Amino acid sequence: MQIDEKRINALVKEIQENDQSAFKEFFFIMQPAIYNFLFRYSCNKESAEDLTQETFIRFWIHRNRLNLHSSPKAYLYKIARNLALNYLDRETKPEIFPREDDYLLLLSQKTKEDLEEVFFLDDCQNAINLLPERCRATFLLSRFGGFDYTEIAEIMDVSLQTVKNQMNKAISVLRKLLAHHVN
Repeated sequence: MQIDEKRINALVKEIQENDQSAFKEFFFIMQPAIYNFLFRYSCNKESAEDLTQETFIRFWIHRNRLNLHSSPKAYLYKIARNLALNYLDRETKPEIFPREDDYLLLLSQKTKEDLEEVFFLDDCQNAINLLPERCRATFLLSRFGGFDYTEIAEIMDVSLQTVKNQMNKAISVLRKLLAHHVN
């Protein structure tokens, strides 16, 4: 879904004036993207849901700090990223798969192509999780958040060149980690 930047900016102006209906609309527009971003960080549905809710609560609480000259989307993602990092510091890595017996039964019912896709997607997620934090954030914001490098630099409070370097590093590492899938 393409996000209408003009509509987002108009909503943010209304949100700054304590308009709860504007905030509700902003939430419904932005929630799916923020949830997906946080799910990729946490690998846990419930945690991603909680972190998404906390992201929007903090956005609302700090609405008077919003700067209309910078991207409200970037500010929202910055909140989400910080919450995700705090979550990762607190939590141990979540168990991605069900019990081994359940997982084996699930796999036995899949076609060869489905299995290849399952293993590829699992390997992709594991490879992304192995990236250093800055590389992972840059990659997720670019590939799954749809942000350009300038916006990523704003979200992460780094230079544009740092974003480019981190993206190159992420792609290089992922290529190596996933090379066995390319034949």
